[in-house]
This record gives sequence, structure tokens and C-alpha cells, in this order.
Amino acid sequence: MSKLRIAVIISLSMHLVVVGLLIGGYFSTTPKEIPNPFNAAPIIEAKVVDETQIQKQLQKVKDEQNAKRLKEENRLKEIERKAALAEQKRKQQKLDKKKAEQAAAAAREKQKKEKAKAQKLEEDRKRKELAKKKAEAQAKREKEKRAKEKREKEQKALKEAERKRQEAERKRQEAKAKAEQEKMLNEQLQAEQAARQAKRSKQVLTEVQKYQALIKQTIQRNLIVDDAMKGKSCRLNIRMASNGLVTQVTELGGNTILCRAAKAAVFKSDTLPVSREPDVYQQLREINLTVEPEL
Repeated sequence: MSKLRIAVIISLSMHLVVVGLLIGGYFSTTPKEIPNPFNAAPIIEAKVVDETQIQKQLQKVKDEQNAKRLKEENRLKEIERKAALAEQKRKQQKLDKKKAEQAAAAAREKQKKEKAKAQKLEEDRKRKELAKKKAEAQAKREKEKRAKEKREKEQKALKEAERKRQEAERKRQEAKAKAEQEKMLNEQLQAEQAARQAKRSKQVLTEVQKYQALIKQTIQRNLIVDDAMKGKSCRLNIRMASNGLVTQVTELGGNTILCRAAKAAVFKSDTLPVSREPDVYQQLREINLTVEPEL
């Protein structure tokens, strides 16, 4: 049961008590009629009048009571309306307060995060600045170190260049003397070699001529001729291995029949005469010969 209903019941009960008291007071204050044995009619009229008044009085009380009840109900309804509005306002204020507290908490949290972020950024800036200063200091030390090393290297290079120049000059002088000495020795050696070469060339030429003559003799022995070849000739290019084995024979020009017979005569021998001495063989490994039949 709501507080409003309890208030309505209490109000109605109080009004009933008041009405009861009013009615009781009216009857208690109404003067009683003394019986008149000589006149019965007046007694009856007085009684009727009294009841009518009572009915009017009761109706008036009821009307007043109804008016008061209606007024009370309207007052209670207004109270309920105001109470409902107050409750709604209280709830709205509570909701607004909660939202405000949430907004304030969110603002504090945001401020806290922004402060932490700003602090982190400041720490990062200081750390980067410190790292930059350290890097600059390290770079400066490295630069000074490189400059010092460069100066020392340049000085060392100058000393080394001077030492090398002196060494080169010494070697140049030694080389000059040695070159002059070697030149003189080479001139002597070249003169001796030229003499030996000339002597050897004569020997090789003699050997080559000898083996060429032997090769021609071998070909002539193997050559089959007839009268038709008389006065004819054939030039051949002959290539031989170091053991005298013929590897290739090429016609350079001449009578076709004689050339054919000359090539057959060359291949008829397994090997041709050749010197075992390398320098003589080099002159014989490829030779050009003219074959003429001896009739």
C-alpha cells in the first residue's frame, strides 16, 4: 500500500469522526418537548420539523464532507504529481550526476593518459637529445682521432716516401752501374752468340741442304717415269713429323702426270731422311721441292 493511499484513508477517518461529533452534539443540545396531554397535534409537527432540519443538516455535512474529500483527493493527486515530478527530477539529477561523474572520470583518465603521453614524449625527447649529444661527442672524438691518425699517417708517408726516394736513388745508381756492366757483358755475349749463330747457321744450312738432297734422292729412287715426262717438272710441298713420317703432300704446280707419280714416290717410303737436331728439323718439317725425272 502506497503512502498516498494511507494518507487518504487517515483523512477520511478524521472527517467521519468530526461528522459523528457534530451529529452527536446536535442531538444532545436539542431541547426535549414536554408532553402536552391536552394538545397532541403540536407534538407531531415539532417532530416532523426536527427531522427535516436534521436531514438538511446531514446533507450539508455530507456535501461539505464530499467537497472536503474531493479537495483532499485533488490535493493528494497534486502531491502525487509533484512527488512523481520530484522523483523524476531526482532520478534525472542522479542520472545527470552519474553522467557528469563518468564524464569527469573519463576526463581525468584522458588527462592522465595525455599527461603520461606528454611525459613519455618528454622522456623520449630527453633520451634522443642525450643520445644526440653522445653521438656528437663520439663523432667529435672520432673526427679528432681520424685527424690525428691522418697527420701521423701523412708524416709517416712523408718519411716513407723520403726513405723510398733515397732507396730508389741508391738502387737507381746500383742499377745504372749494373746495367752498364750488364750492357758490356751482353755486348760481349751477343758478339759471341752472333759468332756461334753464324757458325751454326752455316752448319744448319749445310745440314738442311744435305737432307734436302737425300730426300730428293729418295723420291727419285721411288719415282716411276716414262718418256712422256721428259723435260717436265712438278713442285711439291711436303710436311713431315720429327721421325721423317710424311703427313701431307700438296701440289704447287707442274705436269699433272708427273705430279701424280711424284706424290706416289713420296708416300712409297715410310719415312724420309730427316735430322734429329731440332733446329735442323725446323727447317725440314715443311719444305718445297721441284721433282724432275732423270731419263
